[in-house]
Amino acid sequence: MHIGYSENPATLYKKIRLLGMTKKIDEMKKLLFVFLVVFLSFGCEVVSQTAQLKEVGSRGRYTTLAPFATFDPGHKSVEIWIPEGKKAPIIVYAHGGAGYRDDDRARVEMFRRNGFATLSFDAYEMNGLDWEFVTRRVTNNGKQNLIWNVFKGAVAYAADNDAWDNQNIFFYGGSNGGRTILYAGSELKKYPIKGIISEAPAATGYELGDLNIPTIVPFGKLDTWAGKSDTDYVWTRTYPSSPISLETWLNAQKEKGHPIKFIFYENAGHLLFAGPLEKVTVKRGDKIAFKAYQGASEAALKQYEEDVIAFVKRHLTN
Repeated sequence: MHIGYSENPATLYKKIRLLGMTKKIDEMKKLLFVFLVVFLSFGCEVVSQTAQLKEVGSRGRYTTLAPFATFDPGHKSVEIWIPEGKKAPIIVYAHGGAGYRDDDRARVEMFRRNGFATLSFDAYEMNGLDWEFVTRRVTNNGKQNLIWNVFKGAVAYAADNDAWDNQNIFFYGGSNGGRTILYAGSELKKYPIKGIISEAPAATGYELGDLNIPTIVPFGKLDTWAGKSDTDYVWTRTYPSSPISLETWLNAQKEKGHPIKFIFYENAGHLLFAGPLEKVTVKRGDKIAFKAYQGASEAALKQYEEDVIAFVKRHLTN
């Protein structure tokens, strides 16, 4: 199935209600499904490289299948920024599960104001997918498929371009992007990757291997995103599809002598750059999926920036 559309399922649901089709909830769900399939199959703009979708289970969730879009430096979502007057080290940025949003821009801006070149993109747009559909209906593994195929092309592009210091390449990613770049660190060893900053990587998704590149994994101490309780922290969590927690994996890497560590921040939750620290209610459809903290205090963000920039400068090579 190819998709690329301007309206999401929630919009269609509202239209159905406005038409008075509210006799039975089961009938509405079936009708919504028919509308969605027809709209996605015949009412979408044709995109040359768009991931296919495969339904997982019976709850309207999907994973993604090849062919995936590859990195296109001319795509409208790609942002390349180079400071004037010097060949700066470059940060290749991987966005999270909601696509390239305002909090992603804030992370990229952190590096720009500190004099680093940056390369960022929206993998969902490159695949012709609506971010609201992906963030609500696609599994973590499916999201990471989309990000990974574009990200590895972006890294190859960064390594092959001398408009910046292509011998000093750093990875940065948050949430699903954070999980993707941890995976990339063990898969893209042929490139001069000097360091990885994986902010609050997702607890599920790609399998993580040996990672012998300087790496920091920052987390807000209150990060229970998508958890079942106030102590269900992302870094300790396991699932049938991801039976090894981030904490267990990272400690195993440390035992092997690999340069990787957690950094925890007080008064911070998930999505540190999403705004002031607050407890939010996250819905999936009409139901509450979970409640969790997002954002961070000003003091936490200030310390975070100092730590991240110091990490990058410490691992630069001449």
